[in-house]
Amino acid sequence: MKKTLKEKLAESRQAYAATGCYAGITEPRLLRSDPIAAELFHSRLLAALIAGRETTKMISGSPYVREVAELAIGLYTPEGHNIAQSTGIQAHSRPMGEAIQWMIEHDWEEKVGIAPGDLFWFNECSVAGMHPADVYDILPVFREGELVAWVCTVIMEMDIGAVSPGCMPVPNVERATDGVRFAGEKVGSHDQLRHDIVTKCEMSFDMADMFLLDRKGAIAANLHVRREVEKLIGECGLEWFRTATCELIEEERRNQLARLRQRTVPGRYRNVISFEYYMAQQPTSWLPAKRDVIRLAPMETRIDASGRVVLDFEGAGEWGWHSFNATPSGMWGCLAIGIVQTLSWDGRANLGSLLPFELELPRGTVFNPGDTRPLAQANTWATTIETFSAWMATLSQTYFMRGFREEMLGFRSAYSIAMVGYDQYGQRRPLLAACTGTIGSAASAVRDGLDPGALLPTPEVDRGNAEIWEAFVPHLDLSHRLDPYSAGAGRYRSGLCMPIMNLIHGGREIVGSALVSGGTYGILPNLGLSGGYPGGKLIRAVLHDTNVAQLIAERRPLVHELGSPADPDYARLIEARISHPHHVPEPFALANGDITIDAHGAPGGFGDPLERELEAICRDLDNGLITAEIAARLYGAEARFDTRMQSWQIDEDASARRRREKRAERLARAVPAREFWVGRSRQLAAREFDPLISEMYASSMKLSESFAQEFRDFWALPASWQPEVP
Repeated sequence: MKKTLKEKLAESRQAYAATGCYAGITEPRLLRSDPIAAELFHSRLLAALIAGRETTKMISGSPYVREVAELAIGLYTPEGHNIAQSTGIQAHSRPMGEAIQWMIEHDWEEKVGIAPGDLFWFNECSVAGMHPADVYDILPVFREGELVAWVCTVIMEMDIGAVSPGCMPVPNVERATDGVRFAGEKVGSHDQLRHDIVTKCEMSFDMADMFLLDRKGAIAANLHVRREVEKLIGECGLEWFRTATCELIEEERRNQLARLRQRTVPGRYRNVISFEYYMAQQPTSWLPAKRDVIRLAPMETRIDASGRVVLDFEGAGEWGWHSFNATPSGMWGCLAIGIVQTLSWDGRANLGSLLPFELELPRGTVFNPGDTRPLAQANTWATTIETFSAWMATLSQTYFMRGFREEMLGFRSAYSIAMVGYDQYGQRRPLLAACTGTIGSAASAVRDGLDPGALLPTPEVDRGNAEIWEAFVPHLDLSHRLDPYSAGAGRYRSGLCMPIMNLIHGGREIVGSALVSGGTYGILPNLGLSGGYPGGKLIRAVLHDTNVAQLIAERRPLVHELGSPADPDYARLIEARISHPHHVPEPFALANGDITIDAHGAPGGFGDPLERELEAICRDLDNGLITAEIAARLYGAEARFDTRMQSWQIDEDASARRRREKRAERLARAVPAREFWVGRSRQLAAREFDPLISEMYASSMKLSESFAQEFRDFWALPASWQPEVP
C-alpha cells in the first residue's frame, strides 16, 4: 500500500532521531559511487532553479523583483526538506519546507487534495516564514501518480493588503491589520489560477496588478523547474532520483560539520543585542500596545568538538503587542542567511546546512512568543536581522582564531521611508522604494569592508535603477554619494553606506512611515572587532515646507550628500522645517517639495584605528571616503590638501606625534576595571538608570531565573534586588 506524505514525514524524522543522519542514510553510497554523475545531477538541479529565478525576474512587473531581486526558488523532497536552493534571498530555504510540512501534518493530502498541476499559496508566518509580505507559490511534482518533489518560489510583495502603507506597517499590532494571509490555500489547478482567487486579489490589494504579475512569474519559474525535474527523472529513474536527493542533504550535513570543525574553535561565545520598540505614539486601536520598550537579548553560542552549534537565547526579554516579534521559523530563516553566505557558499546549501545547528528560543520571549497567531509580524526583520548581524561578529571571532581571517564578515541592515498615497499617475497605493543595496560590509582582519551593495540577505542586490524607482514612486533621487561618517573605523575600516535622499514630486496626500529592517536606534550594536569602532547611527531627517522650488528656479545647489552630522548639508543648504524621526516613527504627512533622508550606519571596523596605514588613509582622502576631520580625530593622521597636485598629503612626523597624543589621552580617560565595576555596581544597586532600561532588565529577569541570578552575582547585588518598573 502506498505511504501517505504524513507517514513519510514521520519516518524521515524517526530515522534522523535514531541515526543522526538525514533519512537514516549512514553511508551515502549512490553519489559517492559515481562522483561525475553526482556533480552533473546537482548542477542540473541548481541550473534549473537559477534559470527559473531569472525567468521570474523577466516576467514580474514589480521593481522589488527586477531591481532588488527579492525572490528565491527551492526544490523540496515529498516530506518538505530542502534539496537545493537558487541564488537570491536565502532566508526561506527552511521556512518554505516548514510550510509544506504544515500542510502535510494538517491532512492536505486527504482533506484538500494534492494533484498534478495544483497551485498553493502560503504566507501564514505564524506557521512558517518571515513576514506576510513574503508569499510562497508552491507546486507539487508528480511522477507515475506519485508526488516526488515540491517546487516553491518566494517573492516579497510591495502590497499585501495591510493597513497603510500596505506592506510592513509599523502601527499595526494585530493579525487583522497585518495583511491578507494564505495558509496553504489551493488557488489553482491544471497550472492555472482560479478565477475567484484572481478576483479576490483584485478586490484585496491596491496593487493587484503587481501581485498577480508576480504570481505569474512564480508559476512560470515553478513550471520550468518541474519540467527539468521530470526530464532528470526520465533520464536517471525515479528510485535513483529519490535516493540521490536524500543523499545530497546528508552529504551537505556532513560537509557542514567538517567546515565547522575546520573553521571554528570549540567553546562558548557570548554577545548581547538590544531592540528598541517605540510604540507609545503610534495610532494603534489596541491600547495595550501603546508603550515604548527596549528588549535585551543575551546570545550564547556553544560549539562542540564535533562541529555542532547551539545558539542559546536564555535571558531574552518578553514579546509584546507590536509587529517586531520574531518566531522560531523566522529565526531559522535568518540563521540560514548567515550560514549560506559564509559557511555554505558553494551552491550546495540545503537543509543539511542547518542540521548541525540548534536554536534554543525560550517560550514567551521576543524570539518565541508562543501563540503568534493573533500577532502582527510585518516587521520581524527588525529583530531577526539585528540578532544575526551580531552572530556574524561572533562567527568572525572564531574564524580569526582558526586563521581564516579573510573570511570574516559582518553586515547591518538598511532603513528607508515607506509611503502611501496618490502617485504621479493619480492612483492611491503603497509607495515603497527599497534601495537595500546601500550598506557597506564589516571589515575583516586583512582588508576594508565592501562599500555599498553588501546587504547580506540578498548579496546580489545593488541600489537598482534610480529611473525605474522614480517612474514607480513620486520622488526624485537626489544622491548616490557615499557617506564618510557611516563607516566603522579601525585598522581596517568597514565599507561605507550610501544615504537615501528623495525629493517628493508629483504625488498628493502622501503619508510617510518606516520600512523597518533593524531594531536599534540610540543603542549602537556591538559590531566592531579587536578594537574596531562600530559604524554610525541612523540619521533620519524629513524636510517639510522647503524652498526647493525656488532653488531650482534660481539654479542654486540642492542637497546631495549628508556632510558632517554636526552640521549637515541639508540644514545649511535648504530652508525647511526639519524633523528627525526615529527608526519606527509614527505616520507623518508629506507634500511635494519635501525631502526625506535616511543615512544608515555601517557595521564595524577591525583593529585599532590608530594602527591604520597612513597610505590607506591618504587613499581614502583622495577618493572622498573620509574627511580630514575623520583622519585627524579617529585615525590620528595629519593631512593637508595640495592644491597644485590636487591630492592629499600626509605629514608622517605630525601624524606620529598626534597618535602618541591620542594614546596618552586614552590612558588619561581610562579607568581600572575594578573601579569601573564598583561604580556600575553602585549605580545598579541604587537603580540609577532610565525607566526604559529598568523595564528592560525586569523583563528578562521575569522570564529567566538563571539570567537574573547571574546578573545579581556578577554585579554583587542582593538576592532580593529587582529593577523598579514604572
